[in-house]
Amino acid sequence: MTEALLLRVQAAWPLPGLGLLVLPAGPTPALAGYALHAALTVRLELPDGPAVATATVEEVSHGAAPVQALLLHDLAQTAVPGGTAVWLVETV
Repeated sequence: MTEALLLRVQAAWPLPGLGLLVLPAGPTPALAGYALHAALTVRLELPDGPAVATATVEEVSHGAAPVQALLLHDLAQTAVPGGTAVWLVETV
């Protein structure tokens, strides 16, 4: 399977008990085909090297209109800087 770029990170916030919410830096057409809460395996290109996590597709009211975002369930304590690329590895 070829990996697909899902988004580049604008900001990330820990949500205690849930995971790390990752907001996109721009439009997310690659997420448009997934239902809310769809589980995905993703790879992040972090400064210290790649990390793999399970994520779910979420919708967040951020600005004028809701945007699709990712909730990373395995990386709640990880710093994810702006600009980080998040790639789809597979659909769970």
